Amino acid sequence: MAKSPNKLSAGEAVLRMAQKRLKARDLVEACLDRIEHREGQVHAWEALDPEGARKRADMLDKRARPVGPLHGIPLAVKDIISTKVMPTTCGSPIYRDHVVGKDAACVTQLVKAGAIVLGKSVTTEFAGGHAGKTHNPHNLRHTPAGSSSGSAAAVADFMVPVGYGTQTAGSVIRPGAFNGVVAYKGTYGWADLAGVKAYAKSLDTLGFFAREANDLALIRAAYGHAPADPARQAPRIGFVRTPWWDVAEPYNQKNMLEAARTLRAAGARVREWVAPESWTGLVQAQNRIMTKEATQSYAKERARFSHLFSPIMKAVMVDGDAVNRRQYVDARKRKRVAVGQLDEAWEKFDLLLAPSAKGEAPSGLGNTGDPLFNRFWTLLGSPCIALPFNTGPFGLPLSVQLIGKHGSDDRLIAWARWIEARLR
Repeated sequence: MAKSPNKLSAGEAVLRMAQKRLKARDLVEACLDRIEHREGQVHAWEALDPEGARKRADMLDKRARPVGPLHGIPLAVKDIISTKVMPTTCGSPIYRDHVVGKDAACVTQLVKAGAIVLGKSVTTEFAGGHAGKTHNPHNLRHTPAGSSSGSAAAVADFMVPVGYGTQTAGSVIRPGAFNGVVAYKGTYGWADLAGVKAYAKSLDTLGFFAREANDLALIRAAYGHAPADPARQAPRIGFVRTPWWDVAEPYNQKNMLEAARTLRAAGARVREWVAPESWTGLVQAQNRIMTKEATQSYAKERARFSHLFSPIMKAVMVDGDAVNRRQYVDARKRKRVAVGQLDEAWEKFDLLLAPSAKGEAPSGLGNTGDPLFNRFWTLLGSPCIALPFNTGPFGLPLSVQLIGKHGSDDRLIAWARWIEARLR
C-alpha cells in the first residue's frame, strides 16, 4: 500500500515531485488533513496559513523543474522565528498579536530553496523552560519536551515533514529524542539567526527535525552546503558515557550499549572515550552563561512586562542577576578549555556516541524534561544529531546522540546516514 504523502520523508517527497509522481499541492493537502484530524489532541501549532501554503504549492507545481533542494516541502516554523504573514508570539502573552512583517533570514533561505511555510509551531515561553500546550503524539499524557516542542511533535505525528528548532540548552536534541524523530543541531554559528528571538546569543543555534538523516543533507543543501561523500568504510566511533552516565535511566544505559554493540557488529570501530573530570563543571558553566545572557536579551520585556513573565521565566532572570562578572568569565574559560580537550578526541574518532536524554519522555505536561545530556555539547558548539533507536518500558521512543567535530556538519550527516541504516 502506497504511503500517504504526509508520511513521506522530505527526500522521498522531493524525488516524487521531480519525477512528476506527486504534486506539492497534494502534499500540502495531506498535511492539512492530518492537522485537522490530530491537532485537537497534539496541539502542535500556534498558527497556520493554509491558503498561503496552497497558493505557493500551486505556483511551484507550474514550474517545469524544481526550484531547489526542498521544492514543495511544507515547513513548521518555531514561533520564535519571524515570518512575514503570521504572528510571532514567542510563546508569551507579551507578543500575542505581534506580526513582524518579514521572514527571518533562515526562513527566507529555505523558501528560496522551494520550501513552503505551512505554519508556526508551538514554542515554550521565549524558548525557555515554561511548557507550552503541545502533547507528545506517542502518548498524549507525556511531554514532547521543550522548547521546540511543536515542530518535533508535528514531524513525529506526520503533520509536516520538516520543522525548525533552536537549541540553547537541549531544545532540539531532547525533543527529537522524546518524539522519535531525527533531530539536528548545527555547529554554533552555522546559520544566520537574524529574525530569531535571542535567548543567549553565545549559545543559540539553529536546528531541524526530519524523518531521515538524508533529509538533513537536503536542508544543508538549501543553505549552500554540499553533502559529504557517502562513507566508504565504517566509522571510528568514540562511545562517551559522559560524567553523568549514572543519571541516565538503566534501560537507556542498556539501549546505548546495545547501539554500540550493533554498530560494532556492523563493522564500526567502537571504543570508549572518557570525558575529562573537569567536564563536571560544564553544566553549571552553560547555565551561568545562558541565564546571564537571558537577562540581557529580555531586559526590555522585563522592564515593561515582567508581570506577564511566568514564574519560571522570573526565576531565570533572578538566576542571571546572581551571576557576577567573575563567574561569567570563568564559565567562558571552562568552555575554551573543554573545546581544546574535545579536539583530542578527533585525533582518534570520526564521531562520538552519547545519550540524547536521560530516557523516555516523562509523564505530565508541566515538565519538559532534563537537558543534562545536551547542555555541555551546546556549550562546546558541536554539531549534534539525534537518531531514534528502540523504545523504553512505556513504549515511548529512545534515541542516540551523535556528536561531530566543530564545522564537520556535513560529514556528521553522512555518518548519521550510515548509522541510521544499521540501527533500523
